Amino acid sequence: MKYTKQLITLALGSALAFPVAAQIPHRSYIELDGFGDHLSVPAHADFDISPTDSYTICLYLSGDRTITYASGQRLVSRRDTQLKEGDKSGYELLGLKNVAKDFFGVSTPDQTGGYAHSLNAWAGDALLRRELRSWHHVAWVVDRSQRRMQLYIDGQLQRVGSDKDIEGWSSANGLPVLLGAGRAAGKATAFFGGKLDNIRFYKRALSAEEIKRDGRTERIAARTPGLVAAFDFDGYQAGASQITDATGRHTAELIGFGTKTQHPEVASYREYVNNASLVGRGKDQPIFSFNLGLRKPQPLHQLQLDLTGTTALSDIKQLKLYATDNLDRFDPRSPGQLLAVGTVKDNQFVSLTPVGRGAQLTSGTKLWVVADIADEAKEGNELQVKLHAISLGTGRQPFAPEALAAVHSYGIVLQRSLIWTPGENHSAHYRIPGIIRLNDGTLVASIDKRKNSEYDLPEDIDIEVKHSQDGGKTWSAPTTVAKGRPEQGFGDAAMATDGKNIYMVMVSGSGLWNYPSQASKPLQMYATKSTDGGRSWEPVREISSEVYTDRFPYGGFFGSGNGIITSKGRIMFVAAMRMGANWGGQMDNVLVYSDDQGKSWHSSPIVRSNGDEAKVIELSDGSLLVSSRNRAGGANERTFVRSRDGGLTWTAPATWPELKGNSCNAALTRYAPVGSSKGSHLLLHTLPTSPTRDHLRIFLSEDEGKTWGYSRELCRGEAVYSEVVILEDGTLGIISEENDRPGFDIYFTRVSLDWIRKGKKHQR
Repeated sequence: MKYTKQLITLALGSALAFPVAAQIPHRSYIELDGFGDHLSVPAHADFDISPTDSYTICLYLSGDRTITYASGQRLVSRRDTQLKEGDKSGYELLGLKNVAKDFFGVSTPDQTGGYAHSLNAWAGDALLRRELRSWHHVAWVVDRSQRRMQLYIDGQLQRVGSDKDIEGWSSANGLPVLLGAGRAAGKATAFFGGKLDNIRFYKRALSAEEIKRDGRTERIAARTPGLVAAFDFDGYQAGASQITDATGRHTAELIGFGTKTQHPEVASYREYVNNASLVGRGKDQPIFSFNLGLRKPQPLHQLQLDLTGTTALSDIKQLKLYATDNLDRFDPRSPGQLLAVGTVKDNQFVSLTPVGRGAQLTSGTKLWVVADIADEAKEGNELQVKLHAISLGTGRQPFAPEALAAVHSYGIVLQRSLIWTPGENHSAHYRIPGIIRLNDGTLVASIDKRKNSEYDLPEDIDIEVKHSQDGGKTWSAPTTVAKGRPEQGFGDAAMATDGKNIYMVMVSGSGLWNYPSQASKPLQMYATKSTDGGRSWEPVREISSEVYTDRFPYGGFFGSGNGIITSKGRIMFVAAMRMGANWGGQMDNVLVYSDDQGKSWHSSPIVRSNGDEAKVIELSDGSLLVSSRNRAGGANERTFVRSRDGGLTWTAPATWPELKGNSCNAALTRYAPVGSSKGSHLLLHTLPTSPTRDHLRIFLSEDEGKTWGYSRELCRGEAVYSEVVILEDGTLGIISEENDRPGFDIYFTRVSLDWIRKGKKHQR
């Protein structure tokens, strides 16, 4: 989602799962959006660590996301990572690079920027997986008597520095302390997304038992031995711009939280703009979320929404208000507590009144406005919603957010449903979707279940599928196809079907990037098959030696998502093969195929030199068309090649000027099966169309890929990989990764060809 400026949230927290201490309730905490919210505490000698000082920092965190290909989110920071000259010493506590092995870490450079006498490491027990959106207590200890540094998670010692003498390390750099952010070249960065509580600084080394005691202490006494600062957030009032710690000596400035309001009951307001562009017919379509910084708890009396700009009010049956667990995403499968409902009639202003006995709102109540879209709503119409006013309790003055409220606009399509979301089924993230349709109409969707982080292989990743029997409206519980382990995960799956059997390929083992696939340890390729609609699968079988032979000793990976079965029965996927030992070096595309229903596999001659993730389709004349991702940054034109001899030879690479966007995996799909006379000339392609991974569009070609005449936007915000399937009624189903903060929601969207044709028309 894209966010407006945020204000602080203080709320009742859920009970803590703390294995070595009594639970504490977290009656107040600070909630940060991960985009800019943080606190700055002015420089003070209390935060210096002399060559003889011992020191401890303890805190609670409940993170919303892990970080991919980065050094982690900053929990506490007193250093500048890009300081060119001067004292480069400092310390920073990092969190949630991976919820298993890289959950909590520190970076403690000395005055030269080196780590010879300190610790620069992550901690986490890879066998003890932690959960997002759950409270965990962490601590960093500088113990001069033991001459080492230590890291604790949930009261348990996780990491101990070497026995080197740490008397060579100290820090008195004169910088302020940042909470929930780091600093690089004088600017805040690496923002933490989630909740923080009980951030405490001690000028002494706490013992293991004292760290456990700190975790059991909700409110700490100012005279606690060694305590120099403690931000427990107990005295904060909504709308304030500062927080003073429990000792009374340090006041933190709130940065990035927006401005307070002058309303007598609502001290602050924040609103989240949804990442999506579309809503579908059906119940509980998310529109936007918001939070009221109330001066005291208040009962909700009425909420009024303005539908000015909506094409047809009859498209909307009801508008609802839910209290949920999260402001960043809405899950209609478990929507939370229904607070208020309003029926849309013939007036652009719709009043939502409380259900039942109503609800008591607090500063921490997270509110979502959702819509029930009529089954007969016209595809292509616009829905526009703005928060007009809120009446609380018996107050005579409604709160009208005015300029603080945005107009939330959506196009109406045939259907939108959520398939996977971060945090479900004990998984931090989901990525890499695929989808196929069987002859009986069953839809089968595949995904990487990335249990601990967003990282690619090598990671502990499962391949799983879900099924839909009603055209994608609802989805089954997941079925595991390939079960990953910490020492070997599976990922980047692709599926092809003959309408009855499903053939799936995937990779496993060493990664392509983090631990590059090499001749000594190549990334492995696997295959499996389902004959019962994806409900059960044959054990995965390694096919690396069949595909690589002696031509590709450095291994490769599949263009994930979908493959094809040609008119001659050949199962076919596209792979990218590493052509040298160097990290980031050239990769060439080849076809990986089977002519015996997956019993044996082979690789073709080179399809495209210096390629990347790619898709293949068969055209009406039997020729093959491959669309390949470019290995380039920013926005670039999609590259394609053709073959008229079954893949033995290929045309020189060319580009489609209409398909310009991010270097990303994408879908390439025929509208009609090979051999069909109707629609055989229609092709579909998806692509994020900005230099970054957002503004996902679907493109339509009416001349088998010579030109791409029409396109429509599927998602205006973050959106990456996607696939397309043609449904029985001729409509299109798109599975896509959306909402990369935190992690991706996996959505299914159904649209018609006519909807695409009414979109942007491209001309060369």
